[in-house]
Amino acid sequence: AFSGCESLTSIIIPDSVIEIEKFAFYDCRNLTSITISNRLTEIGLKVFSDCRSLTSITIPNSVIEIGERAFCNCSSLTSVTIPNSVTEIGWGAFCNCSSLTSITIPNSVTEIGGATFSDCSSLTSITIPNSVTEIGEGAFFGCESLTSVIIPNSIIEIGKGAFSGCAFLKHVIFEGKIFEWNINITKSLISYIFGPSPSFSEIKIGNKIVKISDLDQRVSLRSFVVFFKNFLRIFL
Repeated sequence: AFSGCESLTSIIIPDSVIEIEKFAFYDCRNLTSITISNRLTEIGLKVFSDCRSLTSITIPNSVIEIGERAFCNCSSLTSVTIPNSVTEIGWGAFCNCSSLTSITIPNSVTEIGGATFSDCSSLTSITIPNSVTEIGEGAFFGCESLTSVIIPNSIIEIGKGAFSGCAFLKHVIFEGKIFEWNINITKSLISYIFGPSPSFSEIKIGNKIVKISDLDQRVSLRSFVVFFKNFLRIFL
């Protein structure tokens, strides 16, 4: 509808609008202000992708789903408010939002999709609620300013490279008690989630500090590892 409209600087989407088609405001690179309809339930594929002048966005509490790459490459976006109505954040929804410094995921969200916050290079803090059960592949890949992460004990699966490329990640805490995880932590598993050369030397599981150097070294994996809360399944 307005894709590539360089003269558009602000937009008010009235409450009469209940749906926005994909790519609607894609590459409106001078768009700085958006007011979204309070009846909108979904922000679809690349709706605001590449709106490089957009600095902040408030998502109304009518929205249930943030679609794939919805705000990808919004390089000036520094803040975003995600309401408790949102249950799903799609693949790459906020990828390469290089000015985004912090994000709070509401406790209505159960899954953080693949590459959701990848290459958010200014992201220093992230709050993952205990409603989340899955963190997708490369979800926080390349978040090089991220220094710490707390993984709630609600998590049952973490995808490959979820925190890979987080060059300054120093503190990793698996929340809860160690017996609740009941997994075989190996160097290969750490590499699978955090990349081949993690920047930290230890992790914390419950109250126990585990040094990476003390972990068993497993043979290189030829396929993939799926990290579950109650068991580790390795497909070779």
